[in-house]
Amino acid sequence: MAESQFATVADEWMAAVLEHRPEAATRLGVHDHDAQLGDRSRSSVERWAARLRGVLAKLEGIDAARLAERERPDYELLRRLLQWELVTIDDLETWRRSPGGYLGAIGGGCNGLIIRDFAPLAERVESLTSRLRQAPEVLDQAKANLSDCPRVHVETAIEQAAGLRVLFQRDLPEAVAGVEDAGLQSQFAEANEAATAAMAAFAGWLQDELLPRSDGDFRYGEKRFRQLLSYADFVDRPLDELERRGKDDLRATQERLAELAGQIDSSKTTAEVVDSISREHPAPERLVPDTADLLEELRQFSIDQGMGSMPTEVRIEVTETPAFSRSTVQAACSTPGAFEEKAQEAYYYVTPPDASWPAERTEAYLKFFNRYSLPGITAHEAYPGHYVHISWLRKVKERLPHFLLTTTAVEGWAHYIEQVLVEAGYGDGDPRYEIMQLREALLRLCRYLVSFGLHTQDWDIDESIAFFEREGYATRPIAEREARRGVMGPQYYAYTLGKHEILSLREKLKAKQGAAYDQLAFHDAFMKLPYPVSVIEKMLLSEE
Repeated sequence: MAESQFATVADEWMAAVLEHRPEAATRLGVHDHDAQLGDRSRSSVERWAARLRGVLAKLEGIDAARLAERERPDYELLRRLLQWELVTIDDLETWRRSPGGYLGAIGGGCNGLIIRDFAPLAERVESLTSRLRQAPEVLDQAKANLSDCPRVHVETAIEQAAGLRVLFQRDLPEAVAGVEDAGLQSQFAEANEAATAAMAAFAGWLQDELLPRSDGDFRYGEKRFRQLLSYADFVDRPLDELERRGKDDLRATQERLAELAGQIDSSKTTAEVVDSISREHPAPERLVPDTADLLEELRQFSIDQGMGSMPTEVRIEVTETPAFSRSTVQAACSTPGAFEEKAQEAYYYVTPPDASWPAERTEAYLKFFNRYSLPGITAHEAYPGHYVHISWLRKVKERLPHFLLTTTAVEGWAHYIEQVLVEAGYGDGDPRYEIMQLREALLRLCRYLVSFGLHTQDWDIDESIAFFEREGYATRPIAEREARRGVMGPQYYAYTLGKHEILSLREKLKAKQGAAYDQLAFHDAFMKLPYPVSVIEKMLLSEE
């Protein structure tokens, strides 16, 4: 039967992925490979590409028309995902041009063993020690592989390496302090010292040797941009149509923002009003506690306003973003993996300003987390955004969909919910909350259009920074961070693209259901389906 043939191919591929990328297995909650970091050598990359081509050939040998109805989306998603991964290996050559991938594997692989209590501490420290022992080899493999890197990729990796040294020197020793076995403590200390030295040497190599010869082109170009949209996000619409919708939304959002700004102070420009509102922000030491204070309020507001049902009573915890992730992250959500059976810890990460920054830069950065924007940011990451959505998805029994989630659905949902928060009346009609929601929408619209500009239209970084400042009212530190993120990869278009798709689906449901439309029913149904928005749309619109 075609169904069993597909299931066999998918099962073999999932097992291979978990073995090939042990840090991803840990993140998903599969702990069979916790002591490994994986082989990052060129020969390993070539073997993996050959294996992917073999899996793809098996898939293309299956008669998709004979698949069970429930398998067809998974079949097509897996087929496209394999095609995209081969593009990243054979064409984009991220293994040769992006040092951040190696550092992310080490940082995520080590950090993932200490942030959740999925096994006794001593057992996790044994795995951690093993991974630390392998870190120098992974860094050597990176040195052997890396060439023709885009400069921004290397500059960002230098910052990542500094963050990893903080992980090794502060976070890991603090986490391991509770281990009573003196022998294990000694083994950890030895491995950690060697990994720290290797990371310092690698950072020096990045700065002194790789950076001076890093002038590679970061641009995807139209062909690869289309492939990314199609293979990774299940979107096959023409680029000019997608870009036109972004530009139209940008102008409409700016017009609404100007209208509201005029209500606040008609004597000031829109940018001046946005800046004035943004000045009301937490002090650096209050950023985490003030964010945490919003959680229960937003959770209850979400319930009361029918924005989403709660899939768990476990609360998410606000904490500082790990140092090795701060170079491109302002806020993020980290949940237990889809297959995690014991650990329940979930984290809402917030990045504080760097202590070394001058006061002016710190002030500009903290404006992002002002009193009127922080509820929307928190709704995005926690209630009823990522944390609620991913917690519902964790209840999906089938294994394969958890390997196939699309960024447009996940990030689109969280961005969409910021708008719904204001629509539901959060802030009791105070226009400052909507102004900040619109500013956040403009930030994502700028990401969307900058991704097109950088990767298909020859924009440079300075032009992108200026676009964020001019069109999105972003402060300089945020604009620089956002432009760098776009250079690293164009997929941050997914926030706006996904939101557009969800809003379109909402309007279609309202048109079909009329007075029977129920927001809570729509939201809960959406969050429980592990598919791209276009697939979810077909499922929800086909229901009687």
